[in-house]
Amino acid sequence: MATYEPRDQFYRKARELGLPSRAAFKIEELIARGDLVRKGGRIVDLGCAPGGWLAILARAVGPGGLVVGVDLTEVKNAPRGVTTIAGDILDPAVRERVVAALAGKANLVTSDVAPKLSGIAVRDEARSHELVATALDFAIRALAPGGAMIAKIFMSGEFNAMVGKFKEHFAKLEVKRTKASRPGSAELYVIARDFIR
Repeated sequence: MATYEPRDQFYRKARELGLPSRAAFKIEELIARGDLVRKGGRIVDLGCAPGGWLAILARAVGPGGLVVGVDLTEVKNAPRGVTTIAGDILDPAVRERVVAALAGKANLVTSDVAPKLSGIAVRDEARSHELVATALDFAIRALAPGGAMIAKIFMSGEFNAMVGKFKEHFAKLEVKRTKASRPGSAELYVIARDFIR
């Protein structure tokens, strides 16, 4: 069984590059898999703290693009040109604030949200499922036709049912694990393309 090394190559590389977390390399790898981000694009990043994904996404869309991030935790030192909102995506009022900040339809919605673990497996799985379902519902509202979504999803009893929900709204779907994911982690990422409502 792989052991978790908290200061592995991705941790060290993030520190060297001045990135807030190793998570930056996850989104970098995921968007490199396909034509998911374009210059001048509009992106919403759900679960954006501490800001690793924001840094990569802001660079990808360039100064003519727009990135809006939301998280329970306030993001300190967000990249230039990025709008961040502190709040819970389960709160409809917070989702309305994100839509207002976006000021148009998104080309990509990313979600790295995960519940704070209680240690009670059934409760944690239910909470995780709720967050993924909420992120997908938000994407259905916010995405432009043909848009894309990247969402963290955990292996659980609800896994196949959740993947099925993505298939209802996107023409193409992949489920991938990133190289920067911690060894032994159950996290996977859904890469959904060609939003069809």
